[in-house]
Amino acid sequence: MKFKKYLSISVISLAASTLVACSSMDEIPKTNIEYAPVWEYAPRTEAAIAIENDWWKAFESTQLTQLVELAQKKNPDIIIASEHVRQAELQMKIANASLFPSLGLSASSGERRAKVDGGDWSNSGSTSAGLSANYEIDLWGGEMANRHAAGSSFRATQYANEASRLSIAAGVATAWFNYLALQERLETAKKNVEIAERIQRIVDSLYRNGAANAADVAAQRTNLLSQQNALLPLQLQLDQTRAAIALLEGQIPQAYQLANEKILDIKIPDIKAGVPADVITRRPDVASSEAQLQASSANVYAARIALLPSFSLSGNMGKSASELFALNPATQSAGWSLGIAQTIFAGGRYVNQIKISESRRVELVEQYRKVILTALQEVDDALNRVNITRQQEVNQQNIVEQSARSLRLNETRYREGEIDLQSLLDSQRSLFQSQDSLVQQRLARLKASVDLYKALGGGWQNPQ
Repeated sequence: MKFKKYLSISVISLAASTLVACSSMDEIPKTNIEYAPVWEYAPRTEAAIAIENDWWKAFESTQLTQLVELAQKKNPDIIIASEHVRQAELQMKIANASLFPSLGLSASSGERRAKVDGGDWSNSGSTSAGLSANYEIDLWGGEMANRHAAGSSFRATQYANEASRLSIAAGVATAWFNYLALQERLETAKKNVEIAERIQRIVDSLYRNGAANAADVAAQRTNLLSQQNALLPLQLQLDQTRAAIALLEGQIPQAYQLANEKILDIKIPDIKAGVPADVITRRPDVASSEAQLQASSANVYAARIALLPSFSLSGNMGKSASELFALNPATQSAGWSLGIAQTIFAGGRYVNQIKISESRRVELVEQYRKVILTALQEVDDALNRVNITRQQEVNQQNIVEQSARSLRLNETRYREGEIDLQSLLDSQRSLFQSQDSLVQQRLARLKASVDLYKALGGGWQNPQ
C-alpha cells in the first residue's frame, strides 16, 4: 500500500516536472544586452518605425520597382530559399506524425509440400491477414520536444527566407543605382571629350594664327586622347553591372536591356530609425537566430529524455486459415501489449549527446547575441553614412557650380591671351572631376539609404 502511494506521488511529481520543462522549451536565455535609448547618429527619440513592405517604391523609380518585383519571383537564391522553407515544413509534419499511432496491415497466402521417409508428397496451404497498431507513449515529453524543435526550425527557415528576400531586394536596388551612376559618369566623360575637342579647335586656330606654339597643340591633343580613353573602362563597368542585374533577375545576360533614368532625379527617402530595441522585432535574421535557439533548447531537453526508459503500447488482430487464398473457416486472434525499454549501456553515447546539445545551445546564444550586436552596429553605421553623404552631396554641388564658372571664364581669358593652355586644361579637369564626384556622391547617398532600409529589416515585422 505504501509502495502504491509512493508510486502515485512520484508519477504526479514527474508529470508536473515534465509540463514545466515543456513550457520552457522555447525559452530564450538572457543575452545581457542593454539597449541604448537612442541611436548614436540619430540622437532624437523617434516613434515606432513605419516602413512599407515594398520600401523600394519610396525611391520613386519605376524601373527599380519592376526589377525588384521580378527578382522576388525569378531570382535563383529566392527560389532555393523557398524550397528550404518547404522542406522544413515537411520535416515539421514528419515530427508531428508522432502524435498518432502507426498502423500496419499484413496479408499472406502460400502453399507448402512435404515428403516424409519416402512416402507420398503432401500439400498444405495457409492464409492469414492481420492489423497491428503501435504507439509510443510520450510520458517524458521527448516527442513533444522533437515537435517543438521541428516547429522552431521551420520558423527559423521562414525568417531566413525573408532575410534572403530583403537581401536580394537591397542587392537589386544597389546594382540599379550603380548602373545609373555609371551611365551618368559615362555621359559626363563624353561631355568632357566634347569640351576637350572644343578646346582643341581653339588651340588649332590660335596655332594657325601664330598665337600658340606646337607644344600647346601636342599637349591638348594628349589631353583629348586621354579623355577619349577614359570612356572605355566606364563602358566595361556599365556592361558588367548590366549583366549582374540580369543574374539577380534570373535572366540571361546576353542582350539584356534596361530602361534609362537619371540618378540625380532619384528621390532620397526620409527614413525613421525608431529606437535600438526595435531591431529585435524588425530584423528577420535576428528572428531566425532566435528560432534556432528555441530549437536548440528543445533538442537539449530531448537529449536528456533519451536517458529515460521508453514506453510503447501495441495491439494486433488477425485471421488465419489452413486454406490457400481463403479465410473461412479461420482462426481469429487479438492481443495487446505494453512494452518498456531502457538502455543500460551505450558507451557514453547519450551522455555525450546531451553535452553536445548543451554546447550547441551555448554557441547559438552567443550567435544570437552577435546577430543583435551586428544589427545595432549596421543601423548606426547606415545612419551615419546617410547624414555624412547628404552633406557631402550639398558641398559637391557647390563645387560643380564653381568649377563650371571657372572653366567658362578661363576659356575667354585663354582666347584673349591672358592665361596659358595649362591653366585652361586644369579648369577642364577640375570640372570633369567635380561632376564625376557629384554622381558618385549621389550614388553613395542612395546606397546609404538602401543599407539603412536593409539594416532596419525593410518593412518586415516578426509575426511572433
